[in-house]
Amino acid sequence: MRPRNKTERMVAELSAKLPAITEKQKQWAKDTCFEKIGYYNKGEVWCMSCGRVHEKAASPLGIDLVGDETVCPHCGTHLKLKNSRKRKSTERWYFTIATTCRGFQVFRHFIIERSMYKVSENISGGHEPYFSINEAVQNWITEDGKEYIMARPCKCIPHIYDAWNFCKPMSIKDSGSGRLRYSYSPDKYDINSEFVYPARRVIPKLKRNGFTFRCNKVSASSLAVMLLTDNEAEMLIKTKQYDLLYQKSVRGIPQDIKPSINICNRNGYRVKDASLWMDYIHLLQHFNMDTRNAKYVCPADLKKEHDKLLKRRNREEERQREIDRMREAQGWEKTYAQEKGRFFGICFGNEHIVITVVRSVAEMAEEGKAMHHCVYACGYYKKKESLILSAKDMNGNRIETIELNLKTFKVVQSRGVCNSNTPMHDEIISLINNNINLIKQAA
Repeated sequence: MRPRNKTERMVAELSAKLPAITEKQKQWAKDTCFEKIGYYNKGEVWCMSCGRVHEKAASPLGIDLVGDETVCPHCGTHLKLKNSRKRKSTERWYFTIATTCRGFQVFRHFIIERSMYKVSENISGGHEPYFSINEAVQNWITEDGKEYIMARPCKCIPHIYDAWNFCKPMSIKDSGSGRLRYSYSPDKYDINSEFVYPARRVIPKLKRNGFTFRCNKVSASSLAVMLLTDNEAEMLIKTKQYDLLYQKSVRGIPQDIKPSINICNRNGYRVKDASLWMDYIHLLQHFNMDTRNAKYVCPADLKKEHDKLLKRRNREEERQREIDRMREAQGWEKTYAQEKGRFFGICFGNEHIVITVVRSVAEMAEEGKAMHHCVYACGYYKKKESLILSAKDMNGNRIETIELNLKTFKVVQSRGVCNSNTPMHDEIISLINNNINLIKQAA
């Protein structure tokens, strides 16, 4: 994209004049970005630092369980062993150089790629890994927090949004029309690299506002924009509330949470799990507990206190659902009596079992509560084709609850306590089948 205004033209000109990456910076990237590992297979270790192979007696199981280590005799690198039969290795990592230019804070993002092939010792050459280092993106940020992007174009590769085309030069890119990056949408120009070159230059205003690379959940460019445009972000980073700062960057912080954050800062309390802590504060607010009291706001065991309030909230919601079900059920009493009233006089049994029809929605609720099943909760009183009966012993103790289909006049199910089958199950089914004519006549 062509520069559209004076500032963009200046950024494009300054970008072209930035110095090339030095040999010292390249060597740092080679030494830092790649894990020091050795691939073990059949008594051989392939060193990922120098590319050479050496013999080593090791147990594959011990490597997986214990994490065996060794020292490469060729380059002296301390290696962590991993079981692998691969003969080719390609790794790519981002690393960042933070610098300044004419009042701009500049973050230069490079990709370092290492390619290696496993070859035998008697082949000359080919042992040394091949490295390529290319610059992909530059974030140029002014003192007032405006961001300008210089980047390579991207190749059209499905499912890969940062396939940079290093054959073409950098140009100005649209950074989203100045939108804030407080969202979950991916931004290919917002690179949060794990490796940052230790010699860093930061503009004075950004340094004054507390900029640091310790908040590694937020990319350097996003953090710089936040600190230059948002006083709350400055407060969070200066009080080392890094996880709250991350939450702010991805979804923002509700206004009603902010007084509780001040209580944390006054008491030196660091929020380590911001999303859980914010949910906990909202639970405190729900129960009208004092969210400006350090006793509640700064718990020693956040998860324990959160789970305690969550259980209380769930019990409250369950009680409310029960009340709502009871109100709904009361409205069904008249309908239930009209639909099933003709069966209410039916009663049959033998010398130790009595089977009767459940005569009301309230009685069905008692049945479900006593038997610990869902005859009431699942609204069987609403089902026109179902007739619910209760089997009891001679002392009035419930044995099983029976559902009979009024179209087929067959038992759909007969459940004891907690939906179990009782020793009298077959006898109850037999009683129903033997007296089915009583129900047919009433129907």
